[in-house]
Amino acid sequence: MMRFVSLCLAGVSLLAAGTAMAGEEVLYAPAPDWVEEVDADVIDTSSSTPLALYDMQQRIEDGTLSIYVDRAFKLDAPQALTQAGTSTASWLPDKGDLTIHRVEILRGDKRIDVLEGGAKYTVLRRETQLEKRTLDGALTATLAVPGLELGDVLRIAFTQSVKDPTLKGEVQMTNVLFAAPTEAGFARDIVSWPEDEDVRWKTGPVDVAVEETSKGGEHRLTVALPLPEPEDMPSDSPVRYRRPALIQAGTFSSWEDVSSIFAPLYDPAGRIAQGSALAGEVATIRAASADPLERAALATRLVQDKVSYLMNGMASGNYEPQAPDQTWQLRYGDCKAKTLLLLSLLHELGISSEAVLVHSSASDAIPDLLPMPSAFDHVLVKANIGGTDYWLDGTSAGTRMSNIADTPPFRHVLPIRAEGTGVMALAPRVPATPQAFVKLTFDERGGIDLPVLVTARATLSGPVGVGLGAVIKQVGEDQKDELIDQFASSTLEGLVVTEGSLSFDEEQGIAHVDVSGIRTTAWSRQGSRKRQDFADLPSQDVDFSPDRARPAWREIPVDTGAPTLQVTELTVLLPEDEDGYLLRGRPELDMSYGTTHFVRSAQLEGQTLTVTERVEGLGGEVPSEAIAAEKGKAARISNSAIFLLAPGDAVRQWQLPMPAYEGRLKPYEEAYAKVIAREPDKAFGYINRALFRWRTANLEGALADYDKALELDPAAETYRSRGSVLFAMDRFEDALPSYRQAFEIDPSSASALGLAGALGRNGKVEEALALLDEYDDYGTQHPQFVDLRAEVLAYGGRAEEGLAAINELIEERPGQGYLYNNSCWYRARFKVGTEGMIETCDKAVEQSSSAAAALDSRALAWLQLGEPAKALADADAAINLAPDQTSSRYFRAVAQQRLGDDSGKDFIAYMDRFWPGQARDFAFYGLK
Repeated sequence: MMRFVSLCLAGVSLLAAGTAMAGEEVLYAPAPDWVEEVDADVIDTSSSTPLALYDMQQRIEDGTLSIYVDRAFKLDAPQALTQAGTSTASWLPDKGDLTIHRVEILRGDKRIDVLEGGAKYTVLRRETQLEKRTLDGALTATLAVPGLELGDVLRIAFTQSVKDPTLKGEVQMTNVLFAAPTEAGFARDIVSWPEDEDVRWKTGPVDVAVEETSKGGEHRLTVALPLPEPEDMPSDSPVRYRRPALIQAGTFSSWEDVSSIFAPLYDPAGRIAQGSALAGEVATIRAASADPLERAALATRLVQDKVSYLMNGMASGNYEPQAPDQTWQLRYGDCKAKTLLLLSLLHELGISSEAVLVHSSASDAIPDLLPMPSAFDHVLVKANIGGTDYWLDGTSAGTRMSNIADTPPFRHVLPIRAEGTGVMALAPRVPATPQAFVKLTFDERGGIDLPVLVTARATLSGPVGVGLGAVIKQVGEDQKDELIDQFASSTLEGLVVTEGSLSFDEEQGIAHVDVSGIRTTAWSRQGSRKRQDFADLPSQDVDFSPDRARPAWREIPVDTGAPTLQVTELTVLLPEDEDGYLLRGRPELDMSYGTTHFVRSAQLEGQTLTVTERVEGLGGEVPSEAIAAEKGKAARISNSAIFLLAPGDAVRQWQLPMPAYEGRLKPYEEAYAKVIAREPDKAFGYINRALFRWRTANLEGALADYDKALELDPAAETYRSRGSVLFAMDRFEDALPSYRQAFEIDPSSASALGLAGALGRNGKVEEALALLDEYDDYGTQHPQFVDLRAEVLAYGGRAEEGLAAINELIEERPGQGYLYNNSCWYRARFKVGTEGMIETCDKAVEQSSSAAAALDSRALAWLQLGEPAKALADADAAINLAPDQTSSRYFRAVAQQRLGDDSGKDFIAYMDRFWPGQARDFAFYGLK
C-alpha cells in the first residue's frame, strides 16, 4: 500500500511528509467529500487483467496531504489468491491517520462487504528495515480477508493523511505514474486542491497528458493511466532521462523556501555545552592541530568512526535531527544527526560550514523537479576553508587529510540557509589520492615458455579502504583467504594464488591487499616472434562507445559517473641472459577522452620493463555533440597500448641443457608447492602443477600429481589428462584404464573419443569402432569422429578404409581446407594414398586457415616421398609461422640429417628423451 518512510542513503525521501496529530488506531469511515468515487460498474469482473481498478487521488488542503487509494485485484490464480489474501497498509502514527473505506469481494454480480461482516484490521508495530539500521516507527494494519475464492475481485479503498509542523503549513506530493506494458482495467491519478490554495504542479520527464479543470471552487488534475510505454533509454544516460514519469504538486514557491525552512534545525550555535563530553572532544581536536583543514578532517573522522548509523524516523525524526549531545551519548544517529553533530564541532572550532541537501542517486535531476524537500534523501556538510569548499559526510567513512578535498558523487545540492538559497551545482575534483593504487611485478626470467610469477599489492583508500579495513578486523583467516582469492580472480585473471595477506592502516585509512601467484605465460605468436600484451593495465580496458543510434537518443549526454583516480605500476623482469626484447606501442602518452584523463610512462631498460598508467576521471557528463569525437580519442588510447616483442632467437626449453633448465624451473616448482600447501585437500593445486610439469617435460612428476588429484577428486577430465600423459610417456597400455575410467564417470562424446583412441592404439579395433559408431551423432563433432575412425582403422592395418572415410567427408563438405589437411596428414603418417598425396597437401596449404599445420603435414609427406630438401623448405616455413610446433622442428631435423646436416640432432635427442610417446609415433611413421 502507501508508506511514508524517510531514510538517509536508502533511496527514499529524506524529508517525507508527516502530521502533527495522529492516532495509532485504524479508522473506518466513508470516503472524504473531495473524493470522486468510482462506481463498481466500471470494474469488469470477467476480465483477466490482474489490476482491475487503480484509482489514486491526492488532496492538498490546509497544510495537509490526504491520499486516497482505491484498488481492485482479480484473483484468477492460486498464487494471486494467496498473495492478496492478506491486506496490509502501513502509516506513521505520529504523522497521520489511516482510514479504511471499503473492503469488498466482487463475485460476478455480487458484492460482499467484508467490513459489514465484522472483519477488522489488526495493528502491528514492526520495524521492517532493521538490517539497514533504520527505525521508522511505522504501524502496519493487516487483515486476512475471509471468504475469498478463486476468480474473485478484491477491492480495497483507504485514505492516509499527512501533515508536518516542521513544514510550517507547506505541503508536498510526488507520485509515480505507471506506464505500459503494465495493464489496468480502469486507472487514473487525480490531484486536487481548493482554488484559493497556492499550489504548483509539474510532470516529467516525459510529456504527460493532464486534464486540468476548475469547478465549484476546486482545482483538479486528472491523468489517465497507464501512460504510453516509455522510450528505452541508454544505460549510460543521466538519471534525469531514465527516471519514471512523475506528477508533483506542492505549496513551496521556490528552492529558497525549501532551503530556509530547515535552517533552524541545523543552526549549530550553542549546541555543545561547556564542560560536556563533546566539549572535551573539541578540545582534543584543537590541541591536536592548529591547521583548520586538519581539524576538519579530525572532526569528520570522529563523527564517522565514533557514531554508528541508525535512522530514527519516529517522533518527527524524518525532519528533525537529534541533538548533538544525545547523538554522542547514544553513539548512533542518521545522516541528519551526524550532520548536525559535525556542524556543531566545526562551529566550535571556528570553521565556516553549513548543511546541504542532496539526492544520493539522482542529484542530476533536481533542477528539473518541483521545489520540495522530498527531492532530497541525504544531508551532509559543506565547509569553506581557505576559500575552498570541502564536502564532509558524517555517514561516509575514511576521511583523512589525504582525501578530504575529494568531492562526493553528487551533481546538485541545496544549502540550508536562514535567508534561503537556490540549488547549486557541485564542481567535481579529481581525487588527490588514488582510490586504488595497484603495483604489479611479473617475473618472467624463466623465459617465454614458462609461466609468470606474479606479485601484486593493491592499496585502497577512502570509503572502500576503510570498509575493507572493517572487514579485515572482523573475519577469520579462512575468510581472509577467500577475500584474497576474490581479489586475485577479479584483478588478475587466471592467477593461481600462492600467498596473500590483508592489512589496514587505521591512521591513514588505507587497506592493503598483497598477493603472490603464478599464471600461464601471456606470450602469444605474432608471426615468427612472440608478443606479450598487458591485459592488467588500464589501457587494455579503455572503452567509450555510447550507443546513440536511435533518433530519440541523439541529444542525450553520457553520464560518466563520479570522480575517480586509479594508478597502476607494472614491472616486468625479463630473462637476464637474453637481449633483443622490443617495446612497442606508445610508451609515453598524455591524452583525454570524455571526462577521463589518461597518462602513461613506460621504459624498457636492459631486462626490465617499467610502466605507470594513471587514469583520472572527473566524472560528470559528455555532451551529445561531443560523443563522436570522444569515441575517436578513446580508440586512439586503446590502439596505443604497449606490448613487448620477444627476440626471434629467444631461448626455448628444448635448447637448454638439463641442469640449467632445472634451475629455471625451481622457482615455479616452489610456487606450485605453495599453491598446494594453501589447500592440500583440494585437487586443484595438483592439477595445476601437473599441467606445468607436463608442459616442461617432467612427465613422471605430472603423472604423480594426477594420481594425487584423482585420490582427492576422481573427475573424468583428470582421468583423461592422466591417460594423455601416459601416452606421452610411451605407455599406451597403461593409459587405457584411465580412459575407461573417464568414460564410466562421464559417458560423453569427449570421453568416447578419448577411449576409442586409446583402444585403437592398443589393437582393440572393433571395440573402438563400435564405440565411435554409438557416439557419433553426425553433428558438429562428426569430422573428429571420422578422423579418429580412420586412425583406428590404420592402426588395425586397414588404412585404405580410413582414407576412404576421410575422402568421403571431403566430398560431403567441399572447400574446407582443414579437411584437406586431415587427409594430407593421414596419408603421410600411414603411407597410404601416396599417389595423390602432394596434390591433397597443396590444397590444404592453399585453403587451410592454419597454414602452419598444413605446411607441417606436407613436410612429412615430402619426407615419406624421399624429398628431404622440399620437406626442409616446408618445415622452415611452418616454423616461421609457428615456432612452437615441435613436429615441424622434428621434421626439419630429420630432413637435415638426410641431407647430411646433423645440426638438428640435439632436438631429436630432446624428443627421444623427454617425449618418448611422440618419438614412438615418429618412428612409426618411419622417421628414425
